[in-house]
Amino acid sequence: MIAPPARPTDRFGASDHVTRYRRNRIRVLAAITAALAALTGATDLLVEHRAEERIVTQASRRLKPEGTVRADLTTPLAGLRTLGGEVGDVEVSAKGVRRQHAVMDVSVRLKDVTTDGNSAGGTGTATIGYDQVTRRLGALGNGLTAAAQGGDLTLSGSVGRLGLPVTVRAKLTTTPDTFTITPTTVNVLGRTMAVDDIAALPAASGLRDQLEPRTVAVTGLPHGVALTSAHAAGNGLVLAFSIAPGPTPGAAGGAV
Repeated sequence: MIAPPARPTDRFGASDHVTRYRRNRIRVLAAITAALAALTGATDLLVEHRAEERIVTQASRRLKPEGTVRADLTTPLAGLRTLGGEVGDVEVSAKGVRRQHAVMDVSVRLKDVTTDGNSAGGTGTATIGYDQVTRRLGALGNGLTAAAQGGDLTLSGSVGRLGLPVTVRAKLTTTPDTFTITPTTVNVLGRTMAVDDIAALPAASGLRDQLEPRTVAVTGLPHGVALTSAHAAGNGLVLAFSIAPGPTPGAAGGAV
């Protein structure tokens, strides 16, 4: 009697079993990897959220803003890094901070912040609305309103006994703790001229003296913070600051 030929399943059954085992193992490993990634991500987000809340609390206590405070940890896995004493890069913004009789919006960016309150330095800005700038100009702003035009600071309004309409353009310069507004050109009756040439116009007598440079002191800066530049933006006068490496401004008690 002749035996029937072996069926393919008999010949390759063991190989199919190994293949199925390997595939199942890969699926299990993939599922475990996905679960660990999800767990790590969820833990990071939770810790990051709590760290941001603590930074917001400290910034609110320090700045006492009239508006909202926001903190963002921008370094990947920042939440988990805090468990090892590192926070990474931090951005903090606060609206309606009152300083020197003016209300401003503040933004700070710090590099390599640690949980004990140190950083590798950073930058910051303070944006002052033009209504605030106008009130702080003193004699320079008498009858004139501050605004921005083409990236320059402008002062516009009516001056003199005749109420002449004028538009003054000014340049901005800074020292580590002051900024100066220096009028450079003025448009009077459709004619633009250098401020120094105004005295030649009889109708503009006295205007030249009114357009003397105005220096404003920026007082009460934390240690290691220095004014670096100023420019006229669409939403206000923007003062830019540098922050030296070391303890973060107002970091008593740690960063997070």
